[in-house]
Parts: sequence; structure tokens; C-alpha cells
Amino acid sequence: MTNPTLIALPAPQILEITGVDAIAFAQAQFSSNVAGLANGHWQWSAWLSAQGRVRAFFHLLRDHDEQLRLILRGGSATRLAIDLSRYVFRSKVRLRAIDDQRAYVARDPSTIDVFRDAPAGQGIASVSNASCIALPGTTPRWLLLSRDERTDADASASAQNENARADIDAGVITLDPALEDRLLPTWIGLDTLGAISTSKGCYPGQEIVARLYFKGGNKRWLYRITFPAANLPEPGASLGENGEETGLIVCSAWADPNTAIALAVAGENSAKIESNTPSQSIPVRTIERVQI
Repeated sequence: MTNPTLIALPAPQILEITGVDAIAFAQAQFSSNVAGLANGHWQWSAWLSAQGRVRAFFHLLRDHDEQLRLILRGGSATRLAIDLSRYVFRSKVRLRAIDDQRAYVARDPSTIDVFRDAPAGQGIASVSNASCIALPGTTPRWLLLSRDERTDADASASAQNENARADIDAGVITLDPALEDRLLPTWIGLDTLGAISTSKGCYPGQEIVARLYFKGGNKRWLYRITFPAANLPEPGASLGENGEETGLIVCSAWADPNTAIALAVAGENSAKIESNTPSQSIPVRTIERVQI
């Protein structure tokens, strides 16, 4: 496996929300405390269904009082804009999918020297045509958005796999469209990322989130698993035994040419996955609970 210092990602899915009511609109729709987010900073957030299932998961950037940007981790910005537009009503906001940006992941600060300092924590670094945020994980990484093409970036499948593996190591999912509106936020660790507020008031799915937080009852968690594989499983592939599903694959990458690594949602009896061959021919070799 290579270890490129600048990785070119597929075209990013970015939704811009602007207008005098941008913050209030996002506060009423998204699961994080948007009103408490300072200008020039970002947070994890999500858009949930009324049943508390995750419809979209994203980095939420607050550029200033009247502008937010959602960098989606899976899904379509155009489709999300259409879905959200049904709830605008009389709010003075504009929803627009941004399609003139390129996305890169940097592993070396020298590759993003267009900024005075590499951002840390939840800060946003910005210049006229680019912005950058730090990504989680033990290995330093930065997400760079730019209108300009970087000819020094590695766009190979192996480089993109390295980034997907770093996300899995960090315990941060990518939400494939096949899994939209199927997973509760606690199942995929959004509560530990700070993407869920239990105190800000109403938003879609808030009652379900609050019930799990205050009364308990969550029975599924996010696990990191490795298994021998000839092909990567599709998101949503089942894990289980004797025809009974005990979990499902959320996202995966290659650990080496014959071994895959994945983030999976599994129940309390997840030990069964380790000792039995799942129904979808995914013989799990190791399993560990993700602690973000």
C-alpha cells in the first residue's frame, strides 16, 4: 500500500445554505447545536428522519452568520437540497449544491502551505478559493476544498483506499445511499462525535434521540472488523448466523490484498460474528468496539 501525501478524492458533495435565516433553519433541521457553533468553525452533524434514522451525515461548516456549508459523507448534495427545500416554508434561506470544488486529503502540512497555518481542532482555514479542516484520527490529515486542480495529488484507487482505511481507523463512517434512513445515530457513533444534541430543543428525530440518551435501550454499536476477502462487501451486507442478522457492513476498505477492514453495526451478541461464518460469506477474523 502506498502512503501518498496528497490524495485526490471523488467530486465532493457540498450543500451551501445562505440567508438571514440560515442558522435558524439549520438549527431546526439538523441534529447538532448549530446555534452554538462559532463563525470560522465546523462540527459533525446529521439530518434525521422523524423516526430518528440518519438521512444524511456531514461536516457542517459555519463560514459566517449567514452561510453554512455541508460536506456530505455519502449521498447527493442536489438531492439533499431538494429534500430540505420542502421544509423552508417562509424562512429566508437559499439551498444550493456547489459543483465547482475539488476535494483532497493532505497528510503533510507542506502540501497545504497556501494557508498560513494548518487548521487544528474544529477551526476552518480559508483563502479566496480554498478552505481546509482537520480530520480525526491518529495520523494527521486535512480535508482541502479548492476550485483549483492539484496536479501533485494522487488520484489512484490505492490512494483513495488509504484514505478510506484512515477513516475506518478513526471510526468515522461514510453513509452510502443504500443505508440512508436505516441507521440510528447511536449505532454509528454520531453521539460520541458530538453530532447529536440532547438539549437544544426540537428537530426531526429528536424524541427518539432523547429517549435513547435519557432512558437507555440502545442495543447496537459500531465495530471495526477485519476479514479475509476476495472482494469488498457492499454497504448493507449482512452479518449473522443461522439466517439471523446480527449486524451489517457500513463501509469497508482493503487492509492488504487479501484482507478487508470495515466499520459494521452489530448487536449485543456481536461475539457470534467472531466465531461463526456470517450468512454473506464474511468470515470475521477480528472485531473491536469503536471508541471515538
